[in-house]
Amino acid sequence: MMRTIFFLITAVAIVRTSAQDTLKVQVHGAVVNATTEAPVLEALVEWYDGAGHRQAVNQTNSEGNFAFFVVTTGELELRVTENGYEAFSEKLSIHPGESAKEFMIRLVPK
Repeated sequence: MMRTIFFLITAVAIVRTSAQDTLKVQVHGAVVNATTEAPVLEALVEWYDGAGHRQAVNQTNSEGNFAFFVVTTGELELRVTENGYEAFSEKLSIHPGESAKEFMIRLVPK
């Protein structure tokens, strides 16, 4: 019985620590053609953690917009690709207290 109680207290402490160390961030914005400023439709938008693991993926809509939530901390990378354009990649950091990141991404035509 005492082992069970100790285990439950330990498990709650681990979950509480993990929740405090993680941020849920809304990532949103638009992808446009760098030359014409026209929206880029169906561009692939990906979010990677510091270890290079993909955490979220989305495609731009008919207006070039995208949005998703990621649960992460620290250094991250945003990647955008679409046929006919140079690939886009940007590294950034999420700081405690941030709840959203907005991006205007200009893809360069090939």
